[in-house]
Amino acid sequence: MVPTLSSPYWQNIALFTGLLVLLLIARLATIRYRPGLRSIPGPFLATISNLDRLWSCATGHQMLYHLALHQKYGPLVRVGPHHVSFSAGALIPQIYGVATKFVKSDFYKMFDIKAPSGGEQSTIFSVRDEEEHRVAKRPIANAYSMGVLKELEPMNDACSATFMRKMEGFAESGESFDLGEWLHWYAFDTITSITFSNRLNFMEDEQDKGGIITAIEGRLLYNSIVGQVPWLHGYLFGNTWVSWLTSSISAVAPLNKSKFIVDFAAQNLERYQNKESNTVDLPDMLDRFKRFRDGEVVMTDGQLLGHAVSNIFAGADTTAISLRAIFYYLCRHPSVYKTLLAEIDEADAQGKLSDPVTFTESMNLPYFQACIKEALRMHPAVGLLLERVVPPSGLQLTDEIWLPGGTVVGMNPWVAARDSSVYRFDASSFRPERWLEASAEQMKLMERSFLAFGAGARTCLGKNISLLEMGKLVPLVLRRFEFELVDPGREWVLWDYWFVRQTGLRCRVKRRRRS
Repeated sequence: MVPTLSSPYWQNIALFTGLLVLLLIARLATIRYRPGLRSIPGPFLATISNLDRLWSCATGHQMLYHLALHQKYGPLVRVGPHHVSFSAGALIPQIYGVATKFVKSDFYKMFDIKAPSGGEQSTIFSVRDEEEHRVAKRPIANAYSMGVLKELEPMNDACSATFMRKMEGFAESGESFDLGEWLHWYAFDTITSITFSNRLNFMEDEQDKGGIITAIEGRLLYNSIVGQVPWLHGYLFGNTWVSWLTSSISAVAPLNKSKFIVDFAAQNLERYQNKESNTVDLPDMLDRFKRFRDGEVVMTDGQLLGHAVSNIFAGADTTAISLRAIFYYLCRHPSVYKTLLAEIDEADAQGKLSDPVTFTESMNLPYFQACIKEALRMHPAVGLLLERVVPPSGLQLTDEIWLPGGTVVGMNPWVAARDSSVYRFDASSFRPERWLEASAEQMKLMERSFLAFGAGARTCLGKNISLLEMGKLVPLVLRRFEFELVDPGREWVLWDYWFVRQTGLRCRVKRRRRS
């Protein structure tokens, strides 16, 4: 006998369904009106679930989405059930300061690596515990200091010489090429050279050696999207069985490249330790790590591998992105390009530039330094929230708004970079002069909101590597060559998966004619 709609069977189903709906509504209402966050505006979907975060990140343009949200809702935006994005520069020291108690969120778990002994292992970038971070940083910090890196300039110069020779070939042929790709190869050759004393010849062979660039891009895509809901990682590639099962599925395998990246670093570390194929006979960065103190081990082999992975994973991408930004904005702003060339030519004529250019010499080019600052302001390498967790004591944001402990709060470097209250009415324009004209007070505000390398104790450890490469390469190249975009009217394409990667920097180059 088939139950009729009026039978107890269907009545029970309807009652049960109604109860589930009421429970769901109650649960969503609890999330939506969470104490401390209920008064912070934001997209409705973001106030009840992580779907808004997942969707906006999956589009590859979350940095633009966050900019639009702040333009619509103001200085505080609720971007998730317990996530708040802020745009007020005054909060930067409190959230990211050296002595802050705001630790990194679980988003950074995505950047842990597989330890040689099995299991997950934090890197100097991904570690969430601040005391662990201090302990891990202590034996390696000196190797990243500008003083030490300046001693490694010959390694950088060898890579620059290869880049110049390749540009000479393009100038001779007149053919167009992807300058962004070449800058990426240059950055990879440099970071592998100063890390392992072994340049891997990305530029010489004109290819992504071992597929490492593709592997990093795939992993960043996964980390960025799944990192919006970190607990999902345990059911995806963070699960050993899922990771193994999907490793051979072509549609998802490119995203599951954590082991590939670690293996790549491990292979180069093994060559380094066995002194195989070293191309430069200089103490490299790894040589300068203090692995022992008073006869005791202070850095395990696994930690050494973690530091090598960090250099590989981020050391080239951030520099390549910043170099692309410099050349792109110079080519799109002829007046800035002309002013910079005049400064370089004058310094050259006065004998103030060597061949190759030293980092110290580049620091004495004020307009060039302003161009670097402005390019990195317009295009910070990172385009997602720099997430921090509110400590248990909570955070009093305003007289009316108090955030409970455990809330994730953060600022997107792209939002900080376009704050008109800091960078004035033309905050969305590329104008290097702002860094030369600013008063001492204004400069302090601008520097505070400059998050191209992060801020506070967790400032990017590789900052000096990027500054060294940019400072040496750009004036060296511009002194001899002139670049132009193949299609000046077409903007490049940006993809924001942690790093805001650019494509479409197609150029032609010719030798400069100077009197």
